[in-house]
Amino acid sequence: MTNIDPDTVPATPVYTITLNANGAAAVNGQEVTGAGMDPAEARLLALGEVRIKAALHGRPVRVLAKDPDGSAWPLIVATDGSVTTLDRPHPVPPSPAPEPAPPLPSSGRHPYPDADEFTVAMRRETPPTLMGHGQETAGQPSAPRAAETNAWGHPVPEEWNSPLPEEYRALWEQLATHQRAGAFAEAIVTAYQLETDLTKQFGPLHPHTVNVLTVRAWLTLASTAHTHEWAETTELLVETAQRQRDAMAPQEESARVLRNAHGAWRMLRDQDPESAREIAEPLVNLLVAFPSAAHAESNARRARDVIRWIESGAAA
Repeated sequence: MTNIDPDTVPATPVYTITLNANGAAAVNGQEVTGAGMDPAEARLLALGEVRIKAALHGRPVRVLAKDPDGSAWPLIVATDGSVTTLDRPHPVPPSPAPEPAPPLPSSGRHPYPDADEFTVAMRRETPPTLMGHGQETAGQPSAPRAAETNAWGHPVPEEWNSPLPEEYRALWEQLATHQRAGAFAEAIVTAYQLETDLTKQFGPLHPHTVNVLTVRAWLTLASTAHTHEWAETTELLVETAQRQRDAMAPQEESARVLRNAHGAWRMLRDQDPESAREIAEPLVNLLVAFPSAAHAESNARRARDVIRWIESGAAA
C-alpha cells in the first residue's frame, strides 16, 4: 500500500465516482458498470478505472466518491490502486496567472494550421521508441543513429542508443505485446510500472527512463482517440516534453513530443477551455524556449496560436 501525503497531490483533476441506487457506478458521468451490481463491487470496479487514470498521469489523483444517499467522500487513488480517505475536502484549484504575451503579427490570418500537425493519434505514427532509441522490436536491436544531436546542437550521448538492461526485458516485451494487441490501458499500466522501476535504478532523467515515459505518452495519445480525455493526455505530453528537454533528448524526438503536445492542446481547448487555459502557460514556455533553429519558426507559430486564443477571451 502506498503512503501518500495529500498535500503533494495536485488539486486537479478530481474524478467523480457516482454510485446509483440501481447498483450502477459511473466515473465522471460515464457508466463503468451495469445496474444490479453489489454496491461494494461496483465501487471497486469504479476505483479500478480511476487507477488506470492515475497510471496515465504517472501519479496519484483525487476522487470524490458519491453514494446513493447523497453523501460524498474525498479520496486519493494511487497508481497501485491504494485508496486514501481524506478528512477534509479537496482544495479549490488556484487560478493560473497569464504569461506575458510576446508581440503578435499584425496580419489577421490565423497563425497556425489546423490539426494536420497532430501526428501520432490521427496518422497512427510508429511509436517513437518502440522502433528506436535502444529498444528491441521483433527480436532485432535498433540500429545506432549516427550524428544525432539534441536541441542544443550537441551530440546525443551513447546512452540514448543503448538497449535496456536484461532484467527489464520481460516487462518491455509485455508492454509491446499489449501494444500490438491494441490493449492500450494494459500497455499504459505496464509502461508506468517499467518507468517506475527504471526511475528507481537510473533516475528520472536517464535515457532509459525518458524513453519509456515517451512510449507511455505515445500510448496515451493513441488511446485518447477513443477515450477523448484530452486534459490528461495534454498534461502528460507537456510533462514528457519537459523531461525530454531536461534530459537533452534527441532533437527530432523532442520536437515530435512538443508538436503532439500542441496538437493535443488544440483538441482540449475545444472540449474543455478551462483545462486548456491551465495547461497553456507551461506549453508556451516550452515552445518559446526550444533552442533548435530548425524548429524555431514552427514553434513560434504554435506559441502564437496558444497566446492568440488566450487573448481572444475564449478561455475566460
